Amino acid sequence: MKTFTLTISLCLLVQLAAFSQEFENYGNVSSDEFALKQCSFDKDANAIVLIHEAVSNYDDEHHLVTYHHVRIKVLNERGFAAANISIPFYRSNDFEQITSVEGMTINAQDGQPAEKIVIGKKSIFTDNVNENFGEVKFTFPAIHAGSIIDYKYASNMKNYGGLDDWDFQERLPVLLSKYTLIVLPNVQFSYRVDKLPEIPIVIKQLNSAGGVYFEMRNIPSLGDEAYMDSRKDYLQKVIFQLSGYTIGGDNKRKYMTSWSEVNRELNTTREFGSQVGKSVPGTEDFIKQVKTMVSGEEKMEAVLKYVRSNMVWNRIPSKYSLDGVKEAWKKKKGTSGDINLLLVNLLKDASLEAYPMLVSDRFHGKVNTDYPFIEQFNSVVACVIIGGKRYYLDATESYSTSSLIPVNILNTTAFIINRKAGELIVIATDTMQFKEYIDAKLNLAANGVISGNVLIKSFDYARIKKVEDYKADKSNFITKYLPVDEALIVAKSFELRNLDNDSLPLEQAFELSGNLDTGRISYLTLNYFAGFNTNPFQTENRFSDINFGYKRFTRLDIQVQLPPGSGIDEMPGSVRVSNSEKDILFTRQLAYDKTTNTIQGTVILEFKKSMYDKEMYPVIKEIYQKIFAYLKEEAVIKRK
Repeated sequence: MKTFTLTISLCLLVQLAAFSQEFENYGNVSSDEFALKQCSFDKDANAIVLIHEAVSNYDDEHHLVTYHHVRIKVLNERGFAAANISIPFYRSNDFEQITSVEGMTINAQDGQPAEKIVIGKKSIFTDNVNENFGEVKFTFPAIHAGSIIDYKYASNMKNYGGLDDWDFQERLPVLLSKYTLIVLPNVQFSYRVDKLPEIPIVIKQLNSAGGVYFEMRNIPSLGDEAYMDSRKDYLQKVIFQLSGYTIGGDNKRKYMTSWSEVNRELNTTREFGSQVGKSVPGTEDFIKQVKTMVSGEEKMEAVLKYVRSNMVWNRIPSKYSLDGVKEAWKKKKGTSGDINLLLVNLLKDASLEAYPMLVSDRFHGKVNTDYPFIEQFNSVVACVIIGGKRYYLDATESYSTSSLIPVNILNTTAFIINRKAGELIVIATDTMQFKEYIDAKLNLAANGVISGNVLIKSFDYARIKKVEDYKADKSNFITKYLPVDEALIVAKSFELRNLDNDSLPLEQAFELSGNLDTGRISYLTLNYFAGFNTNPFQTENRFSDINFGYKRFTRLDIQVQLPPGSGIDEMPGSVRVSNSEKDILFTRQLAYDKTTNTIQGTVILEFKKSMYDKEMYPVIKEIYQKIFAYLKEEAVIKRK
């Protein structure tokens, strides 16, 4: 990975027409493209991007205009979904518009284009996803195996603040990806290329035009993998950031080319630093009440709950408060930047040491600390220091407590903004984890009917996850978290305890009933309640690191009372599975007590680490295969 700076001066002005938006090869398909039957570097692909090319330039009003041309080959019927196109855009305040949309389906006969079916204007729709984002959607007609879809469009943004990364890699394999950027006069843009060493890239400086050209070929697809933190982290891409501009003559100003400059710049920015330290109208009585509290932790929790109860998150992550925290407070709604900068102010008003902290949540992407690119962060939270201990608060989350690090920023790098000096930190915890204890007491009757009770106690991150899921969808909670075999055993009743008391574990009490009768034999599995019903690691290869988010500990204690006159015909043995580092552990201990005619067992699954790099995948895959094989083993019970 390397960083470069592209400097543009007044003498390098270029007319927009110098880079044609017409894309001369649009609609002109080669015989080689028609003949293509399989992607040579991604043989399982159902469709392939033959070319994605784009040019970003500016118009007379210095708007950012990007012209795109995309051509996709449908290789088989499973690739038909590639004909459904969605182009997202940022519509708030009319910042971005998608225009000049054209497309056609090109079908061939004997290697030659037999027909070109143009998409009608009435088939192109624009939907408002929310108050900030929209999408242009259309579907190509007359698709069959071998069809080629070809389309182009323009993105028109108000300014270069919307300049985004260029992703060479997509969810489909890409034969050719190329991008040209022309930047404004008197502006410096830094860029960083993230790619695998084995995939070459072409970079050309267009000095006479004031731009840069990138090209990459034969890029494999990258989809979603189980426990993948951010797909973006593994994309082959180029990242851009404004690094400086000329004010006049030779007076040049650098813009965030070091972390100290990031700290300085944000502290003086109207949408960030100027919002910290502002008074919040209407909160005076609340702050007076908070100041009477004894402990700093009590004050912190009170302020966090106050902001959560008075503000609604619009589901938009942001580093800034664009309209200001006072306006957001007035509306009682805002972005994560609005809400958490407001939180910082109220924490300060409560006489707590609090700072805004830039974060990149785990699904946004990793932060490379070698490059002071502010665009690596997508949100802001509050950092509070009490007695030398740091707490990280996110008021957009509804259910986490101040003592728990928000799960979406665990195992990430953050940047604390301080008036004196900023600080890069790694956010992690050695104490908090996803922890559950499951106690199951069952009775098997002589007719094969099984009944009993299960109590699940969820602590820390397990509690947060389950409370969130329960309040989001109560009707499916039992199905999701009690994965019994519904053909045999069903939950007759369900009780949730301590739902609104976050100082206690969340208790889930189930009463079960079912029938295991198969004549004189019953087959009983002991994996009804541990939540491990599907193995997520079954693919041959792994391209991303494995991020479980947190450490995990699950313990199942089970007791089954057998009917009089019955006995054990087969019993799974006690096992222990671990890796060489001993940070993954699975144990099962089972015993049959003839005196009481009961089966008693304990199953423990523990992950002492929350992250594993992709090189560990073969080991984790093998361990999971063993674990799930053991969990499927059944006790065979014979009845007279």
